[in-house]
Amino acid sequence: MDNFWLNHVNEDMSLVDIIPQLKKGLLSPVDLVNKCLFRIKKLNSILNSFITVIPEEILLSQAKESERLLKSNEYRGPLHGIPFSVKDLIHVRDVKFTAGSRYYSDYVSKDTAAVVEKLTNAGAILVGTNNMNELASGITGKNVHFGDSKNPFDPSRISGGSSGGSAVAVATGMVVFSIGTDTGGSVRVPSSFCGVVGMKPTYGTISMSGILPLSPSLDHIGIITRKTIDSQIIHNVLNSSGRYHSPKMTDFTRSRFHYGNGFPKLLKLLCPSNHFLDILDKEIRYEFFNLISLLKSKGIEVLDVHLSLTAEYYKSWKTVRLYEAFKVHFSKMQIDSGHLSEEVRNMLLKGSRIDRSTYLNAKNMIRKIRNKFLGVFDRSNRVLLLPTTVIRAPRLRTTRVTINDKNKRVRDLLLRNTIVFNSIGFPALTIPLFKSDPNERTIPIGLQLVSAPYKDDLVFETGICIEKLTCNKQTSPR
Repeated sequence: MDNFWLNHVNEDMSLVDIIPQLKKGLLSPVDLVNKCLFRIKKLNSILNSFITVIPEEILLSQAKESERLLKSNEYRGPLHGIPFSVKDLIHVRDVKFTAGSRYYSDYVSKDTAAVVEKLTNAGAILVGTNNMNELASGITGKNVHFGDSKNPFDPSRISGGSSGGSAVAVATGMVVFSIGTDTGGSVRVPSSFCGVVGMKPTYGTISMSGILPLSPSLDHIGIITRKTIDSQIIHNVLNSSGRYHSPKMTDFTRSRFHYGNGFPKLLKLLCPSNHFLDILDKEIRYEFFNLISLLKSKGIEVLDVHLSLTAEYYKSWKTVRLYEAFKVHFSKMQIDSGHLSEEVRNMLLKGSRIDRSTYLNAKNMIRKIRNKFLGVFDRSNRVLLLPTTVIRAPRLRTTRVTINDKNKRVRDLLLRNTIVFNSIGFPALTIPLFKSDPNERTIPIGLQLVSAPYKDDLVFETGICIEKLTCNKQTSPR
């Protein structure tokens, strides 16, 4: 691996570290924007993270205004002056919109998505829009129109997708955080491969208004950051679910979680005894169980849980995704004059062949799976741990790999541990699972944390505790 790239994976752009520096005047919004622009100019032409960057004069003007407000004691909150980006299927008024496709090559957004409005109203500064799989259909970061987004730890490998450009931007310090979308793992997979934190909140808790859908019943907003607490801060700004802010949930988090004081006493971690670990890279298996052993050594209760997902379930997820994607995008096929890639056209054609009864049967299967998983989380303080992906980031253009002596499609392997949580709408977080040998530098792997609907804070707090526990084991990319 070329150390040049390792030297450009950025570690000092955590929101929680920046906030006090801004408030004390040790760092300014202008400094932050200039730093982001410098890294974009240096790295974007090779890593393909951004499709559109807001003009420098506009960004610096916004940063200067943000700095003026700070000096006038008009602080707008923890996102004041913080540079961020969004996946290029999120509308921003007067900004070019592509959804990673030539189909939208001449389109400029007329409105702004709800998530962007909330973030900018909170003081954040939008730097630009990120590269992605065309129409968000894909899990590798491949894009035949704008070029593939590449892994910042090793550009010969995939970034993951479809929110690959967003994960690359955060990992390299081009922005402090980024907003993507996740239909089957599209935030968690690239976050895992790029060594950053990716959160898919409970379905429906963050507005999708102003965002081009792929599969509306599976689509989730996703938050990509350097640390888990960064993600929690941003989630609190974006969350639109009144149910989530119920007194019961607030009381639970306040009474049982204590920053810096270890894990909550009543927490029970769940470790799958089958399925999610049945097909797994040997090194990922070793690191995962090394963490489980570490947790147990600290007195944290870890329970084995049997989880069964059949091939019929995976077929159901695919049926729902293809059927809904065709309903959303069928008009593009009717008027397309070669602007859609062959891969996307084939995806839409498959969706056109699915009838409504097959779709409804698939939805019924998903409901049964959801009820089964609700039974696993029958108590409010349970969090499931599992590897985010079953393989490391493969080389660009690799379509099949051999694992456990079986030849498998890369796409199927990357989705294996993530898609179920889109179908059932549970909150799912990926954090870097750092190697037990800090001297060995390799492509990052991710640990996924999952809990019941509306237990997003429980997932966040557990992730924060695991980060603190393993902080002395983090692999430095420098």
